[in-house]
Amino acid sequence: MTITLPAVTRKQAALSDHRQSFDELCTWIEAHLDEPIGWQELMAQSGLDHQTLNALFFKFLSTTPMAWIRKRRGLNLAPTSPMPVACQRLMRPAVAPA
Repeated sequence: MTITLPAVTRKQAALSDHRQSFDELCTWIEAHLDEPIGWQELMAQSGLDHQTLNALFFKFLSTTPMAWIRKRRGLNLAPTSPMPVACQRLMRPAVAPA
């Protein structure tokens, strides 16, 4: 007896329906990194709720919205700005164990 599973669950399909909104939100975030961005701003800009935003960021970027924003802000530091040591460690590429 063979059991076939659906290729895409309903939740996954529903999240994929928001891809354009997600891409537009990411573009908006990039343009506003120098401003405070919280959940209220993300929900107002996207028209999506907190749980859907979290699910979309996990689906498409494997992270949370706030973690992605912090990372993007870290990448946009001016080269002359001293980067805190903790950020420098996070930005280093992972080294495979020998």
